[in-house]
Amino acid sequence: MSWDLFVQDWGTAKTLDDTPDDFQPQPIGRRSTIIEQIQAVEPSANFTDQSWGTIENDQFSIEFNMGEDEVLGSFALHVRGNELAIPCIGNILKHLGLRAADGSNGEFFDNDTATEKMQAWMEFRDRITGKKGI
Repeated sequence: MSWDLFVQDWGTAKTLDDTPDDFQPQPIGRRSTIIEQIQAVEPSANFTDQSWGTIENDQFSIEFNMGEDEVLGSFALHVRGNELAIPCIGNILKHLGLRAADGSNGEFFDNDTATEKMQAWMEFRDRITGKKGI
């Protein structure tokens, strides 16, 4: 079970609710360039498979679902583990100049509130799975 974030061009919307129904996001860049930028911030990121990258350590894992296209309209982050993933995610998004929507609450990822949001997701995950930390 993962905490999912969806990265794309969100325009100038302050919240997801502010995104117009007819909004057409722009491409966010070439997959190879985005991978290089992620690895510049997080050298441990493994993109042996350019469509599905990973960052893994003892505290958390992040999977990058990049898809098959070279020009990306979006990609997803699938986060597992604990809140120590937050600074890593925040640094990557800042470096890319992109925002991510939080699939668990329909809000934009915000470094200042993400720890609280991820802890709420972790409590939900533990309750659903009946196990802590999966």
